[in-house]
Amino acid sequence: MKRSLHSIFRILILLFLALILIVGIASYIIIDRLSNTKIFEEVSRHTEVIVHPQEPFDLQIAVHEGKAFTLEYPESGVFTLLWGTDFHLRRGPFAGRDKLYALMEKAFKETDPDLTIITGDLLFSFDAKAMLNEFATFMEEHDHLWVYSFGNHDGEHTYDRPTLAKVLDDYPHALFSSGDEWVRGYSNYPLVLTQNGVAKNALMLLDSHDSRVYADDVIAPDYIYPSQIAWYRWVEDGLGDIPLYAFTHIPLPEFKLLWESGTAEGIQLDRKINVPLENSGLFAAMQEKGNTVAVFSGHDHLNDFHGTWDEIDLHYGRSASYGSYGSKDHAKGVKTITLYADGSPYQVHTYTVDHWEL
Repeated sequence: MKRSLHSIFRILILLFLALILIVGIASYIIIDRLSNTKIFEEVSRHTEVIVHPQEPFDLQIAVHEGKAFTLEYPESGVFTLLWGTDFHLRRGPFAGRDKLYALMEKAFKETDPDLTIITGDLLFSFDAKAMLNEFATFMEEHDHLWVYSFGNHDGEHTYDRPTLAKVLDDYPHALFSSGDEWVRGYSNYPLVLTQNGVAKNALMLLDSHDSRVYADDVIAPDYIYPSQIAWYRWVEDGLGDIPLYAFTHIPLPEFKLLWESGTAEGIQLDRKINVPLENSGLFAAMQEKGNTVAVFSGHDHLNDFHGTWDEIDLHYGRSASYGSYGSKDHAKGVKTITLYADGSPYQVHTYTVDHWEL
């Protein structure tokens, strides 16, 4: 009898250990899937075929077709943009969505923005569609306009970017466009700020894709494609000589050059500055006419620095991610970008959960 009980106990122990092993393996697969899913583009910057429109960019036509937006400056001539990045909305016990929404509500109250911009990785979920609906509903309930460019984690898993783009058609406060069909990506579009109907400056949103396999099978962030660069020039020419402010999730290679130059202000706590391994030439295109004032990017959750590289300002966003990696030494937060209709220099201010005691 004792031997029989001993055998049963040993079997139960083995089953328990096997269960722990199975749960551990399953957890690893899920975590690995959530954090390392890659979406590779079918072409490279060397093979992409561009069918460029013959007619010049026309803002009124683009607005009518839903490929651009305009907003009027307030009477004060001051436009406040609330900038968030890397929210990583997902389900689960450690998702922290309640904290993220509390941060946004505090930001709305303290900064009273005219527009909110999310530079990618809003989503980090198997059910990204539900998370996008949740966030869009939150913005509707708070009566806040917002724009959004895709990051590397948006469009993973069950729902791709075209599917997610269609979700936002149902939300009036989401000023989102999939962009022109001849341009690679699904969130390339301008938002033009006007005063008395006259264009004063523009926000240029760009889809920065996901990952690319480079030489020697090295996987790293993808780059901006030639069609996007052609689109940028096309829109810039059509808008005339007004200041442009570009927003893209993955930082351009020039961010790394800026930090390595020793002239940047801020911190670099991420293990590296995670930029494309090839420079596809967007920054050089921005320099041609000299209208681009600044580029704003996210992606690296623990980097927050800024500076000027070859006469264009570069800014990292403040990660607000509760659903992905972070550090107790780097408070989550958001930034404001203040623009002026009279041409005064823009201003950037950082707000963190520490500042607001959240």
